[in-house]
Amino acid sequence: MNERIRDFVNWVLGPAKALDLADFMGGVAERLVEMGLPIDRAGALLDTLHPSYVGIQRIWERGGGTREGRARFDNPDILSGKIKYTIDAVQETGAWFEMRLDDGRVDEYDLLPDLRAQGYTHYVIAPLAFVEGPVQGLSFATKRSGGFLADDIALIDAARPAIAAVMELKIRTRVSREVLQTYVGKAPGDLILAGQIRRGEVRNLRAALAMSDLRGFTAMSDALTPEQTVARINAYLDCLVPEILHRGGEVLKFIGDGVLAMADANILGDADACARMLDAALAAQEALAKAGFRAGIALHLGEAAFGNIGAGDRQDFTVIGRDVNMVARLEKMCGTLGENIVVSAAFAAALDRPWQRLGEFAFKGFEGARPVYAPG
Repeated sequence: MNERIRDFVNWVLGPAKALDLADFMGGVAERLVEMGLPIDRAGALLDTLHPSYVGIQRIWERGGGTREGRARFDNPDILSGKIKYTIDAVQETGAWFEMRLDDGRVDEYDLLPDLRAQGYTHYVIAPLAFVEGPVQGLSFATKRSGGFLADDIALIDAARPAIAAVMELKIRTRVSREVLQTYVGKAPGDLILAGQIRRGEVRNLRAALAMSDLRGFTAMSDALTPEQTVARINAYLDCLVPEILHRGGEVLKFIGDGVLAMADANILGDADACARMLDAALAAQEALAKAGFRAGIALHLGEAAFGNIGAGDRQDFTVIGRDVNMVARLEKMCGTLGENIVVSAAFAAALDRPWQRLGEFAFKGFEGARPVYAPG
């Protein structure tokens, strides 16, 4: 057993460190099977730091590869206490969880009745003690008659420290990426992790820019409590943000009740970037109307500087430039003209579709009158 474990640990601490979490989980399970363990299913049960998810799972099944599962905060079963979760017992005690699936207590738990119905006989979770944060878990299930033997459990236990060390590095990297993407967006988060963190370090960006603003926000916030106001803003954003993200756009800023977003024309090209943002705006307006909201959305195509601004140790990753100012000025025309969506001449010229010309208007800080359009 010592030689087998040594080879396994060398793989975990060597080549396996370069694998993503899914491939790492699959590789761990497959190598343990090669070492003689009767594993038919393995899972990594990991907490994460995400506004929508309590945790993530990587599930490997013999002959079926590895898949991801996520436990959402809005799942009423998670916090109701009506269903027991096996990982809770591990995190509360730091000890192994083990259950034969012919045990009458199986029906008290989530997942275990389904595994029993699929022919599994034994389920265990090995605790993974990370340096920081709660204990995580690595689950194993077998269909072998009689379940796991004591020697099988001992082999898993011997492999556990190396698995925990590498898995903690992987989950910390993932958490860092998810936190950055949650608060600054995917593209800025990726650039920050790649090292673009110096003040003034920017790159030129051509983008289809969008600015949205909720109508009647001041009156609403005056009439509601702060908690009710936040709930209404979140409901408004639920109508808008998913439509942008679904089409490959990037939400850059929440400015009170305003949203600044973009689609990268350097990558997509002018026409595709503009088409995506227009589709997002049209779909968002439909969702907003159904939810009882009114909002103005302005669309513009132009250039911006994308990167770090700030002072001292406090930085912000944002877009700045003349065309960012233009889309902000343009959004104000929605209320003036009574339109839900207005677009600039540059944006309109990028798409071969009907437009309604609304007139020419002066914008503060810009010379001359400029035409404004609405979708025809």
